[in-house]
Amino acid sequence: MKPKIKAIDFCCGAGGLTRGLLDAGIQVMAGVDIDPRLKETYESNNNPARFICDDIKKVRINSLRRQLGICKNDLVLYAACTPCQPFSTLNRTTEPDARRNLLISFGKIVQESPPDFLLAENVPGLNTAYGRKVFERFVRIIERCGFQNHYSDFLDARDYGVPQVRKRFILLASRNGPISPPRRSTRTVTVRDSISKYPPLNDGEASEAFHNHVTRLLQPHLKSIVLAVPKDGGSRKDVSDTSILLRCHREKPTVHKDVFGRMRWDAAAPTLTGRCTDVYCGRFTHPDQDRGISLREAAALQTFRDSYEFFGTFFHIAHQIGNAVPVKLAGRLGLALIRAASRSMEEGCKRG
Repeated sequence: MKPKIKAIDFCCGAGGLTRGLLDAGIQVMAGVDIDPRLKETYESNNNPARFICDDIKKVRINSLRRQLGICKNDLVLYAACTPCQPFSTLNRTTEPDARRNLLISFGKIVQESPPDFLLAENVPGLNTAYGRKVFERFVRIIERCGFQNHYSDFLDARDYGVPQVRKRFILLASRNGPISPPRRSTRTVTVRDSISKYPPLNDGEASEAFHNHVTRLLQPHLKSIVLAVPKDGGSRKDVSDTSILLRCHREKPTVHKDVFGRMRWDAAAPTLTGRCTDVYCGRFTHPDQDRGISLREAAALQTFRDSYEFFGTFFHIAHQIGNAVPVKLAGRLGLALIRAASRSMEEGCKRG
């Protein structure tokens, strides 16, 4: 019998992790996030999960469990994808960042009312010099709560059905027995597999054929650079007339060398960010159309289905998409948790 797991998704964002867990068969009861603008996107696409606008530092977990109808004997998962920016190797700021402690806030929720399973996702920097002290403190908290069985590793989303190079640090933990890593895909999905079906657009245009298939308008000097970059994987270094490049790139050509680069049709996309529709923020130019990728194309590269509609301003939607956990990676993590729960139930039956 397939185990029934109820879940709460903390720092849920637009719902990428929630959607993947739901697709895997986990009953996500609610997503919790501090940003009220996420409610329409989250609830429109993840029924019957509810959106709860709250600060993870202030969540009263026992009250929340009662509110959601989670009972003492239910199998429960807490998941959290706390903001990754404080632990990113791209973050050069030396200023204190309160977001570094959100993982510890999650640990306190675990400590107050321990679930059966845990899932945490962040950038690789969480388990390096950028965030190791925070992560080690979190592990000490969950081990005191009985999570002696935990798996953690660096995973690349492209190994799990996602058409994107996206390396992340993943922790799966169980109080009920051993837990194994998610199963990898048998083939690599490409940019062509994911976005070639969408109608062509110019920059600044939108299509009604698909939700959110809209692109950002390019200023003339940016458009001239895009036009000069060769199709299908071309880079800024391939532009012969360097006078059209931005001054910073003329003076320091090796700095942020992927900026204005085109994606390659028959490869995985680069890691998407909250600025993934901006040609001057990474290799986010369409393989052969002279524009940045559309919001819908970005969502497809994050493995959201075409029916998943995002709400908000263009820039907020881009952040919703770029900051999400890829849906198919989330689904593989959910299946790993279900297998762990199934093994635990089988062992319990044998002992009984």
